[in-house]
Amino acid sequence: MERRCIVEMIESRETEAVVKCLKAYPNIKIVCRDGSTSYAKAIKEAHPRAKQVSDRFHLLKNLTDAAAGAIKGIIGSKFRITSTTATEKKAEGYFNSAKEIVADLAERAHKTNTEKKQMTIERVHELVRVGYNLTEAARELGLSYETAKKYLDDGQNPASIKYGVKLMSKLKAYTNQIDEMLAKGHKFKEIESAIRQNGYNGCASTIRMYATRERRLMKADADRGLENTELIERKWVIKLLYFPAEKVKGITQKQIDRITCEYSIIGKIIDIVRSFRDILALKRVRRLNAWLKKAEALSIDQFSSFVNAIRHDLPAVKFAISSSYNNGIAEGFVNKIKVVKRIMYGRASFILLRAKILTIEADKSFEADKSFN
Repeated sequence: MERRCIVEMIESRETEAVVKCLKAYPNIKIVCRDGSTSYAKAIKEAHPRAKQVSDRFHLLKNLTDAAAGAIKGIIGSKFRITSTTATEKKAEGYFNSAKEIVADLAERAHKTNTEKKQMTIERVHELVRVGYNLTEAARELGLSYETAKKYLDDGQNPASIKYGVKLMSKLKAYTNQIDEMLAKGHKFKEIESAIRQNGYNGCASTIRMYATRERRLMKADADRGLENTELIERKWVIKLLYFPAEKVKGITQKQIDRITCEYSIIGKIIDIVRSFRDILALKRVRRLNAWLKKAEALSIDQFSSFVNAIRHDLPAVKFAISSSYNNGIAEGFVNKIKVVKRIMYGRASFILLRAKILTIEADKSFEADKSFN
């Protein structure tokens, strides 16, 4: 840790192998490690008086992972909050302005079809007047002879005689059952099977059309209830565990305030992570016990597991907070060793890997000593 060079590499991380390696160095006073219980046991057995330093990076990573897991259990990947700009939204936008609806869709469609049919009738009369016979007029307008003949009748009404007439439907007796099943999320096949068992003998397409229309109406009702809400992505909330609010681009401070107001537990989770980060950064060891009680009081399973792990390794955690030593150097060397290991993969054994790494480190140490002298 002080000379920043690798002293030894062993092939196994089992307790017995670690104990044997550590006993070969009787002058060890401080050992930095991650949260592994097997390492803690081996160090205590090999050097009972040595101080153990838990790795701050792993402590913070385990806490943020626990916090992220807790947040995922509270909100979905996308969730809604009350809109922070509801007042402004009402005042702007073309589609938000009030409009007079002249007629519903069915009436407008009927009116359009009637006008189109009236124009066709008038065109038939006009062609016959200028000398076309009925067959030629029908061919000119793309009509059948019988339709053209019918259109020549002065009493012909262009409006559909069936418009506004409600016909008896085989499905009508089963609409309440369909509505109930749709509200519960049943699929079309399940709905069809259920009403056929109760006596429905009509077409499947009739059920499908009714169900589709009802789903559309249900969605429209649901959307009307969401007019003053906005959609937030959970990933931006989780980023607040790692970065201050001003560095998280996907969410505003107003939205954060609204989230912590509507989901107060999320605000508490973010605060507990930030306070632990402050304890590590400012080396406030005396605040750790109070922090553990506060974290435990949230009654969140992920935090309870983290607190229990801290309590079982309390001396090493406290020394990690107060000490300047950390596991960062070792973790950096682990990454370096992995690179060399991948280069040698399939062509060399652990013995050669160890010899290569220790030789490199011995040369570095020699050069450092020479420059120092």
